[in-house]
Amino acid sequence: MKDYAREENGGLVVMASCSDERFPPENMLDGKDNTFWVTTGMFPQEFVLRLESCIRVSKITTLSLNVRKLAVEKCDQDKPDQFEKVFEVELANRGDRLQTEVHQVNIRAKYLKFILLQGHGEFATVNR
Repeated sequence: MKDYAREENGGLVVMASCSDERFPPENMLDGKDNTFWVTTGMFPQEFVLRLESCIRVSKITTLSLNVRKLAVEKCDQDKPDQFEKVFEVELANRGDRLQTEVHQVNIRAKYLKFILLQGHGEFATVNR
């Protein structure tokens, strides 16, 4: 199945609430498990992903570290100014191991907003 969030498939981070030049938001879209976007210490933190076009989304997969609570919202309009909640989930603390989350959904979206509501520590990462 095609990963529409990947940069090579038209995915683009159009907003991130924080940024560290060593770990930019674009790292989440390169398909590598060992590169990531890192939060800067406070919660909540969020980023908005633009897909190439408004598409049907059936599965949302995240790979992260130290995320305690995550919410995902969607927008199917041309401008990302009105979002609807898709799901909210609490993630188990896996220590220094990556958290893999797979959620089956049935939505249409051009934009996806990922909100890191809480962390298990001061910092969290999103790898994919």
